[in-house]
Amino acid sequence: MELYGSSTTYNLENVLRQNILGSDYYRQTCTSLNNWSDIVDEIYENVDHVEPWMSGNARGASSAFCLLHRLFTLKLNPKQIKDMLDHRDSPYIRAVGFLYLRYVADPKTLWSWCGPYVKDQEMLAPSGPEQKEVTMGDYVRDLLLSQYYFETIFPRIPKPVQDVINEELKSRNLPTTAKGNGGAGGADRRGVDDAGNRRPASVKASLSVAFGQRAPNRSGAREEGR
Repeated sequence: MELYGSSTTYNLENVLRQNILGSDYYRQTCTSLNNWSDIVDEIYENVDHVEPWMSGNARGASSAFCLLHRLFTLKLNPKQIKDMLDHRDSPYIRAVGFLYLRYVADPKTLWSWCGPYVKDQEMLAPSGPEQKEVTMGDYVRDLLLSQYYFETIFPRIPKPVQDVINEELKSRNLPTTAKGNGGAGGADRRGVDDAGNRRPASVKASLSVAFGQRAPNRSGAREEGR
């Protein structure tokens, strides 16, 4: 599949991209994964939420987004993407597949990719264990309906394309308003920086965190649901 937008940044916010590229986990683990199946296996083993940033006391890009960036660099073919969307070993493999599309698919193709999944009933917790669960359909619809995703921002979907997506959702008696936070709803955390939110906020509200943080899910840094 041809990548839409920037083939350098993959349409990621600069703060997030810098922290991905600067993390020990990305440099030491992700870059050593040279094929799609190895990355899928790593998602299965080490991804338990799909927020952009680590949670808890560890700061830096999440394992999900580090692995997502590695997938960008491999430029997946349609079969690999479809296999992720239909994967049954972990809902987080599927969620990363949908994030891949939201960032680098031509917006005009998003509905053809995502439309079959907007009523999908598999459950996942976008923010991790013991956090609010949503259906995969809820999650996919939120990706299509919002430009904001937790503390980061997606590439813009042109209004004519968004209008088509909204009409398709209406025809299926589905809502056309995003709940936010991957369908889980809750407070808008962009720009928030307090004791309850230790991760960087959006690029407009935050400086990059220090590089060289330890790898997620390894000694000294642990990703955990809030």
